Amino acid sequence: MSDPAPSERRTQKRVPFIKEVDVADVGMRRCLDLSIGGMYLETVVSLPAGSSVHLRFKLEDTDEHPMEVEARVLYSQESIGVGLSFINLSKENQEKIRKFIDRG
Repeated sequence: MSDPAPSERRTQKRVPFIKEVDVADVGMRRCLDLSIGGMYLETVVSLPAGSSVHLRFKLEDTDEHPMEVEARVLYSQESIGVGLSFINLSKENQEKIRKFIDRG
C-alpha cells in the first residue's frame, strides 16, 4: 500500500497564503498555503526531502519585520513545489501564525 497523499496526512488547519517567501540561497518563492506546522512553496528548484532551509516572510504586508524561521523539506514534487515543516518555531511566531490562521 502506498503512503497517503500529503493532504491526507495533515493534522493542522491550512489556509490559503499567497505570498512571496525568501528562501535563503534559493531566492523568492511563492507560498500557496500555511499552517501552524509549515507551508507549501512553489519552486522548480530541487530541494531534497530532509534538507533544511531558512525562510523570511511577512504574514501581513503591513508587518514591520519579516518572520524568520527554519524549516525542513517534508516532500518535494519535481518542478512543482515542496512541503515544509517548521523547525523549532518560537512561541511568539507560533502565536502569530495561529492568530493569522484563525482569522483566515
